[in-house]
Amino acid sequence: MNTNPFIISSYKSPNFFCDRQKETAQLQHALENGRNMVLLSLRRMGKTGLIKHLFHQLKAEQNIHTFYLDIMNTHSTEDFVNKLADAVLGSFTSKSKKIFNQVLQFFSKFNPVITFDPLTGAPSIEIKPHSEQQARNSLTGILDYLESQNKGIYIAIDEFQQITRYQESDFEAFLRSHIQHLKHTNFIFSGSQQQLLTSMFTSYSRPFYQSSDFLKLERIDREVYAEFIVKKFKETKKNISKDKALEIVNWVDAYTFYVQNACNKLWFISGKNVTEEDILQTQRQILDERDAIYLNLQHLLPKAQYQLLQAIALNGGIDKPTSKAFVNRYHLSTPSTVNTALKILQSKEIIYYENHTYKVYDVFLEKWFQKQGG
Repeated sequence: MNTNPFIISSYKSPNFFCDRQKETAQLQHALENGRNMVLLSLRRMGKTGLIKHLFHQLKAEQNIHTFYLDIMNTHSTEDFVNKLADAVLGSFTSKSKKIFNQVLQFFSKFNPVITFDPLTGAPSIEIKPHSEQQARNSLTGILDYLESQNKGIYIAIDEFQQITRYQESDFEAFLRSHIQHLKHTNFIFSGSQQQLLTSMFTSYSRPFYQSSDFLKLERIDREVYAEFIVKKFKETKKNISKDKALEIVNWVDAYTFYVQNACNKLWFISGKNVTEEDILQTQRQILDERDAIYLNLQHLLPKAQYQLLQAIALNGGIDKPTSKAFVNRYHLSTPSTVNTALKILQSKEIIYYENHTYKVYDVFLEKWFQKQGG
């Protein structure tokens, strides 16, 4: 039985990964030459997949260790320490028993709680420091231990801007003060809150000022994505024309997660040859299954915010949301009310600003509004 080739949950292998050759090379060259990298992108544009794709490519290198940690749900130094410790322990699980035992021996000094998943056997670690200083000592201890391996250490920290919200206001300075002295360890600092993350590395007064290169992840070229879709269908003994593949890509504005999601459903729905009706059925199914969730938005958002969100979606994006023409067309009260709602929707990451245009983050939500017709 053929496996659905459009992955939407996590990185699987290079065979299921579309393009990003230039970005992969740029990240790799930076790390190999001792430069840290800030990786910026909108949410669900594929930055995590890109990092894991790069680390998969580096797997065969004997002189490199790679570690990935997502710190979105962390709130303190202790949380950060445990994310790092878990990443380190998990990475060394695939090494030899001797190396894994050496890592366990290192962690034993922190009196950790180590558990193993009963189904997968994967280890998990929790360190419980008694004070903030002890948490910081644990963090520096882990980083120094990795540094002592005399190998290239590449650590990707996803949603890095989260450290600015930690209980300890000086964590940003503390982390920078330690990692700047590491000789064999380099970092990818990635995140989707682009303005905040950029500020961390470009503001003169911030600890990480000018400490890294920048890479902004843009949309995959539409023609390239369409060719990838055609190829994946063909490999699984199905056929889709390039025009129809482009139709799907354009419908979701070439936004990585939404392309993958739509193609995943289309592949399942279609027979040997993809028809226009298959595409329409896929679009209907996507919007229908989200109907209850999207209908509830009207009760979750204040009226001014909901009306503005709806207007931006119906318009397919807007460059001048406070203009008289836009405000009058969608009956949005006053420009000052729109401006307030605009800022709140941005802070909630419901809309975003790109290329001088405000857009709805959830592409399917935009299409749902357009289906409703206002």
